[in-house]
Amino acid sequence: MMDFNARISVFVVVFIVLVVWQWARPRGALLQWKSRWRHNFSLFALGALCVRLVQPVLLSMVALFGQGVGVFEVLALPFWVTVLLSIVCLDCLIYWQHRLFHRVPVLWRLHRVHHSDPELDVSSAVRFHPIEILLSLVIKAFAIFLLGIPIEAVLAFDILLNASAMFNHTNIRLPVKIEQWLKLLVVTPDMHRIHHSRVSIEANSNYGFFLSVWDAFFKSKRNCALEGDECLKIGLPDTSSYQPTSLKEVLVMPFRGSKGFR
Repeated sequence: MMDFNARISVFVVVFIVLVVWQWARPRGALLQWKSRWRHNFSLFALGALCVRLVQPVLLSMVALFGQGVGVFEVLALPFWVTVLLSIVCLDCLIYWQHRLFHRVPVLWRLHRVHHSDPELDVSSAVRFHPIEILLSLVIKAFAIFLLGIPIEAVLAFDILLNASAMFNHTNIRLPVKIEQWLKLLVVTPDMHRIHHSRVSIEANSNYGFFLSVWDAFFKSKRNCALEGDECLKIGLPDTSSYQPTSLKEVLVMPFRGSKGFR
C-alpha cells in the first residue's frame, strides 16, 4: 500500500508542476487539449485499473519463485550498487521494449495508440492502450525475476520512469544551453518530440524514456528533425492528418487495419 501511495503522490506532484510549467512557458499552442485530455486520462484510468488487478498477482509470483535466485542474488553486491544497476538495467529493458513495439507489426498496432495523439503535452505520457500496459508489466516482471531486482529498486525505477515520461512529453521549451547539456544524460522534451513525428524515419529514433545514453549507444539518436524542429508535425507516422475522434476509436485501433504502420 505504501508502494502505491508513494507512486501516486509523486505522480500528482510532478504532474501539477509540469502542467503549471507548460501553461506558464508553453512551447506552442495546444488547440485540441480538451478532447485529447479526455481520451488520454480515460486510457490512464483503464490502464491503472488493469495494473491494480494484475500487478499484485505478478509480484506475488515473482516473490514466491524468486527467493534466492537471479543475477544480483548470485553476485551478492552491496545493496546500493544493486539498486543503481537494477535501475540502469530496467531502463535499458524499457528502451528495447519500446524499440520492439515499433518493429513488430502486432505490437505496433498497440503502440500506435500512443503515437496517434495529434499534439504533445504532459497528458501524452499516459496515453497507452491497456493491453500494451499489461504486456509491459509482464515483461518487467520477468526481468525482475531473472535479475533478482529488489523491490526498492522497482519502486525507485517506476517513480523515475513516470516522472521522466511526463517531463519529456511536456509542452515546454528549455533554454538552448540547458537542453544541450541535459540531453547528454536524460531524454528532454525537444529530443522526444522528434520521436512523435509523422515522418517514419524520425518516429523510429529517440526511443529512450529516461536515460538518453541508450539511443546514443545503440545508434538510434536523432538530434534534430529533418525539416527543422519548428516544422515537425506531431501524430501517427505515415499519415498526414489522421487522428482518432473518440475514445472508442482509440480503444479499437489495434484491431482495425494497419493505418500508420511502417
